[in-house]
Amino acid sequence: MSKLSMTLGHEAVVAYKVVLMFQGEVMKDDPKIYVQYSAAFKKCEQLNHLIKSDDYKWKLMCAKGWYDIDPNDKGE
Repeated sequence: MSKLSMTLGHEAVVAYKVVLMFQGEVMKDDPKIYVQYSAAFKKCEQLNHLIKSDDYKWKLMCAKGWYDIDPNDKGE
C-alpha cells in the first residue's frame, strides 16, 4: 500500500491527475483523469523521463471525493 492510500484511505481517492509544476504552481496538466493510481503514476514517470529540467516536474494530484453541485448555483 502506498503512503498516499495509507493517508487518505484507498477507497477515498476517486481520481488522479498528472500536472506539470514549476515553483509550486501548476503550469500544465495532462487532460486525462485516471481512476487507478498505478496508471497515473506510470504516466507521470513517463512524462518526467522526457523533460530534462530540474525546474519543471510532473506530479500527481488526487481528488478525494465527488460533491453534488446545486444546478441553480451560479457560482457568484
